[in-house]
Amino acid sequence: MTTTIGIIGAGHLIKHMMPAMAKTDSRFLVSERGRETSAELADQYGVEVLSDNQPIVDQSEIVVVAVRPFDAVEVCEALTFSNGQTVLSLCAGLPSSELAPAVAPAKLVMAMPVVAAQFSESPTLMFPENPICRTLLESCGPVLALKTEDSFAPAATIACYYGWVQELISQMSDWVSAQGVDPEIARLLTAQMTRAAATTVRERPTTPTSQLVSELATPRSFTLKGLEVLHEADAFTPWKRAADALLRAD
Repeated sequence: MTTTIGIIGAGHLIKHMMPAMAKTDSRFLVSERGRETSAELADQYGVEVLSDNQPIVDQSEIVVVAVRPFDAVEVCEALTFSNGQTVLSLCAGLPSSELAPAVAPAKLVMAMPVVAAQFSESPTLMFPENPICRTLLESCGPVLALKTEDSFAPAATIACYYGWVQELISQMSDWVSAQGVDPEIARLLTAQMTRAAATTVRERPTTPTSQLVSELATPRSFTLKGLEVLHEADAFTPWKRAADALLRAD
């Protein structure tokens, strides 16, 4: 059975999610307010473009809200939602206590995908568990449903870590190419090595990550020597400080 999904705020994130979501048995509606993006989505994925947001809400079983977080409450308060609808918020940092009253009586679900959704590689947080939203989001990658909303904000900081790791890949691939390695090979090698490390952690879930490290950082190994330099420079503490700063941000 086809599900009708309305999208309020078809911007950067939605553009990266649509290649995956379009593969689901869904009908997608967007507003013509963002004309360039909506026209692009209509041309590439057959998305239907409507004149305004309220007709989108009126026809949708799921309403995806992907506007800027500081605009979300005002945008939703101007709309009328129905009992039985589900609103899927992709608004980072916006708690349900602020958005839920604006979308009542619809049910609110929060999620945090990243742009790797276009490759169906986004690890997407969701709260609370919701089967219909899970089906949609699983097209974008694995869905991780949290048991409490209190854990959503700290877990969502890892969506920013995703960007930080890309910067780390950039820095290390630049170093490799500076040693005379072809830049394309340096970039792919660094990216694939990062993926290999992540795959090992994912595929050995019962092994503590500290043990995985110790299996590589054996006495007199180059891995251990490099880690000693990093720990001496306290290189990992700033990553935690960055996460703390985001968690404390208003």
